[in-house]
Amino acid sequence: MRPAPDFRTFLLLCVLTCGAILPRPVQADDIIRAFLLPELFEIMASEGRASVLADGATPLQGNALARFRNDAEAIYDPERMLAEFATVLEDELARMPDARADALAFAASSLGQRILRLELAARDALLDDDVDRFARMALDDARSSPPQAPDARRLELVRARIEANDLVELNVSLGLNTSFAYYRGMLAENAVQGMTSDMLLQLVWAQEPELRVEIEDWSESYFLMAYQPLSTPEMQDFVAYVSTPLAQDFNRALFRAFDTVFSEISFQVGRAIGRRLNIEEL
Repeated sequence: MRPAPDFRTFLLLCVLTCGAILPRPVQADDIIRAFLLPELFEIMASEGRASVLADGATPLQGNALARFRNDAEAIYDPERMLAEFATVLEDELARMPDARADALAFAASSLGQRILRLELAARDALLDDDVDRFARMALDDARSSPPQAPDARRLELVRARIEANDLVELNVSLGLNTSFAYYRGMLAENAVQGMTSDMLLQLVWAQEPELRVEIEDWSESYFLMAYQPLSTPEMQDFVAYVSTPLAQDFNRALFRAFDTVFSEISFQVGRAIGRRLNIEEL
């Protein structure tokens, strides 16, 4: 049984089918632009393709693997991903106009613009495995530093930022949902013989402890790297902002939209792999 795609495909600010999508018009353009989501979806599409096409990520070989590469390109099309995300997000934000207005005000502020750019640049840089490794080494150093050391104090603020928006729990939930969707896709193609939905659910839940540790490590290393240029007062102001009820409401709306979109993406990846496996066996 192959693992589901890497959780980083779905993480933080990560619905396609292989057929056509005709999204209805949406009103979320202001949020999409303000939060640099076109650029972010380009990065997440690259993360997704890299994850599902990595060596050993699938049991496919030869022509089946080559055809799956085409499937992956269609599934991880950033423009189509963003269009469907915008549709779902607009449905969420229609019920919370105050959270929308608050989020736009933050994104328009000088601190908000700087933070969004720093987060995007760090996310892009972490596509490089060497950068990811160095970020994790820096996290190890911060974790082992004396409590009053500058990197230890910065890590404390990073953890406060993560806790304020419940990012570990939300990402664990999202990761489990997308993992189950991946296996459901394979099940839909009869590519997991002898397995039922209940058995697959148990398999997914068995991944939870390892997934949680990986999310904690990646989140802390990512934010520690992204926020390095910020001063301590800027970090404190940011933590105070993301702790407000309106900011928390907006964050939950984002996660609900990501959950919907990337669960469907994961389902389609599972179906594509299952379909290619069946053809390969024939």
